[in-house]
Amino acid sequence: MSYTDITVHTTGPVATVIISREAHRNALRTTTIDELTQCFTSLKQEASIRSIILRGSGTRAFCAGADLSELLNKNDPNDRRAFFGTIATLITTMRECPKPIISTVHGYALAGGLGLVAASDIVIATPDAVFGLPEVKIGLGPLVVMEPLSRLISRRILSRLILTGERISASEALAAGLISEIADSSAIDARGLEYANIISKNAPEAVQQTKLSLQSLPGTTIEELADTSALRSLSKEAAEGIAAFNEKRTPTWSTR
Repeated sequence: MSYTDITVHTTGPVATVIISREAHRNALRTTTIDELTQCFTSLKQEASIRSIILRGSGTRAFCAGADLSELLNKNDPNDRRAFFGTIATLITTMRECPKPIISTVHGYALAGGLGLVAASDIVIATPDAVFGLPEVKIGLGPLVVMEPLSRLISRRILSRLILTGERISASEALAAGLISEIADSSAIDARGLEYANIISKNAPEAVQQTKLSLQSLPGTTIEELADTSALRSLSKEAAEGIAAFNEKRTPTWSTR
């Protein structure tokens, strides 16, 4: 598939998705949002892809949020609703994509960009990365991204970010549970690929089902999860994994 605002390449079982709007700090215009949604939907169907890395082009920004120049040209209320609706759809698509998404963050991750961080499964940031929800400073509100963020961080920290619009450092984001770890800029890409390769060696159906079960919390009961666990234990994948463990060999996973 050909894209305008994003670049996609694959190395074995790992797909890397790059937001390619470096001159605009990788801001999200409608084309960018639609292409990311299409891309994650497409990768969901690719059996050979086991994990996905998401990053922004350059080092100034992972994603600085919505492209306000485009937003200002949408004067009809329905056009504004459609624009913010596409952001919500993208976040939902990322969460419902069964392939784990690893985001590597350089520079700014603001507003809608922080929503992409929240929708990812593992997030690695450079020490100079900056996170924030500055919408209230320009008369807007981070209402769409507030929902996925509420699943990750405490209400107190989220309130602080939402109401002050202030930015926090990578170390503060790590302490808040917003990101997974911090890596030097020279090592972050290798670290992201390391995670992707580790995930890709695990049982693919088990990984995907586990991710989707995690995303279903807290709505799913422990009894429902117990039932899912029982069914997973009866799968061909589980049979192969347990046999390989007992036979002290590397399991062979189906790529169908």
